[in-house]
Amino acid sequence: MTIKNLKSSLLICSALLLFSTNNTFAATASGSIAASGTAVGTCTVTASTMAFGTLNFGSTKTATSTITPSCTLGVNYTVTNAANTNTLITNGGAVSADQILFPITLTSSGSGGSANAAFTLANAAAGYISGVGTGSASSSGLSTLTGTAESASSKTIGDYTATVTLTITY
Repeated sequence: MTIKNLKSSLLICSALLLFSTNNTFAATASGSIAASGTAVGTCTVTASTMAFGTLNFGSTKTATSTITPSCTLGVNYTVTNAANTNTLITNGGAVSADQILFPITLTSSGSGGSANAAFTLANAAAGYISGVGTGSASSSGLSTLTGTAESASSKTIGDYTATVTLTITY
């Protein structure tokens, strides 16, 4: 081995020894991270179509709608009607001949509310649907509303439509 190679080998060995020696005196310490978060509750409400079909001349016609609230687990909710009257209309509904009233009653409630209570804003103390969220739409929260369309006697012939706005408070 030449002197030059010997010097290089000694230098490499010294460097390795120096690095390995420093590691034998290493120490450790620990720390922590504080973590936090807030789960925020949300709710939605859906309803099946209240389809009256062919409206009767001379008698009323009933139809039902199933209300399905879906809320985050543990969230208390109440569903109410945002209006006092519900009216099917045709031709813009400007005259009474183009309007058919259909009062809605609470037929069955998942919890809360009074059976057969008028489902109106003015009667929200009895005509409401309430419950506690399960984390998804569930059969325990299902409620049925029944609409009764008045007689179509002396009403304009045509297709009648309406939108009932539900309010879910949580």
